[in-house]
Amino acid sequence: MLSSETMRAHKLLGLLVLCLLPLFGTGSCAGTECERNSDCAFAQCIGGECKAQCKLDLDCPLGTVCNRELGRCDPPDAGGVDAGASGGSGGSGGGGDASLGGFGGTAGGSGGTSATGGTSATGGTSATDGRGGSGGRGGSGGTGGRGHKVEGEVCASGTECKAGLICMPFGKSGSPRCTRPCAQVGASSACMAGTRCEDIGGSKYCVPPDIGKPCNVAADCHFACLLATKHCTGSCNTGADCPNGWGCMPVGGTKVCVKAAEACDGVNNAACVVPAACDLSANLVVGSCTLACSSPADCPQRALGMSPWSCDGLCRRPSSGPTAIYGPLEGGTAPSQWACNGFNQVVNVCGDGQHIDFNAFTIPPPPAVSCSATITTDGVAGDACVDSCRYAGGCPFGFQCVAVGSVAANSRIGLCLPGFGSVQVGGTCSRDADCFFGYCNRTAGKCSRDCSQDGLCPTGSACVAGGGPTVEGLPFRRCQ
Repeated sequence: MLSSETMRAHKLLGLLVLCLLPLFGTGSCAGTECERNSDCAFAQCIGGECKAQCKLDLDCPLGTVCNRELGRCDPPDAGGVDAGASGGSGGSGGGGDASLGGFGGTAGGSGGTSATGGTSATGGTSATDGRGGSGGRGGSGGTGGRGHKVEGEVCASGTECKAGLICMPFGKSGSPRCTRPCAQVGASSACMAGTRCEDIGGSKYCVPPDIGKPCNVAADCHFACLLATKHCTGSCNTGADCPNGWGCMPVGGTKVCVKAAEACDGVNNAACVVPAACDLSANLVVGSCTLACSSPADCPQRALGMSPWSCDGLCRRPSSGPTAIYGPLEGGTAPSQWACNGFNQVVNVCGDGQHIDFNAFTIPPPPAVSCSATITTDGVAGDACVDSCRYAGGCPFGFQCVAVGSVAANSRIGLCLPGFGSVQVGGTCSRDADCFFGYCNRTAGKCSRDCSQDGLCPTGSACVAGGGPTVEGLPFRRCQ
């Protein structure tokens, strides 16, 4: 019953194959033969062999940082980034190595006592010419040289980030940001909201998920590529580890997030993870893919307060109530699609039953629909499907979970809003998509971030009460 435009989007796909190939398909690795440094990836050419001294700042001796392009431990940036600022009472430049571009000034004091994670350092001696004598390193406060940037902030090196954080690309093609090393791939509990633990190039750290990102090979993804559907996926234990619209089931012996937000008709079921799992239940206006389950915990998880999916061997969408689901269209689908249910009520066929105008941030009225029509009707201009979210599972690739929605009076839920724009917290915005963290505070006209769960805000802003109902039992807070 989908429109011709929507039907064209559901192309015939092959059987599902989970691609778990090495993440990097080209370039040389440490230990291979070489003639020059350019023959090596993330290593140096030493004695005709690619060798890497480090992958992360944590691999290097105290007071040095990892040059990731060469896999080599180097001194910090000229002037000792933030070493003077966080090194306590060192003189002008006395907290950094004067020979690296700083002025020696007076003797460094007992630096390091005010630095994050630092220990008290012994004072340096006075420089004789102000340029590099013995005005040195501000004593021995090694870890006192860490910066002040928190998780999610743009960085050039690990020395700019708070102690315990590293500076790494925020995804396969993302710019470097301060983030946290982690141990359990797929877990989000140890990471800032909106990120999860992934193994990228042999380094485990917290990054935004790329589940749902188009892919052709495993190297396109953080974890793996579902080749039949051409989408990146991630490891999971339950559906709560996956974005809404994605459940958790074994594929090739590995439990991964699989997409249910696809249309099918009982004949053309190739878009479904389990080709036979096309749900044609009477409550659905459009046939919808589903997945195998052993309990409702394996199924897609909607925001708290919304009717949950159920499990009878297959995941089933809620069929009644004000938050029932009548179709499979994933969040971001525009225009939204509408039809009549079995009670001749006009309903949308969005995969979470919700719709919105992302730019105006309004709920458009439904279009005029003929209940005798055999195809769905496009929503009004600007209307699109939107998914609710929980902080744990986050959102699919390209979206950020922000608690600015509601399903009833005195309730607040997360919505997957377009994010990863170029404007940082505090910058001017007119829509959520302008902002990196997917949240434009329209009252102030400034980009913000939902910090309700983790309390993290970039330098120059603070996590303050946003007012209104709680979300997932937490007071709503935002960066401003």
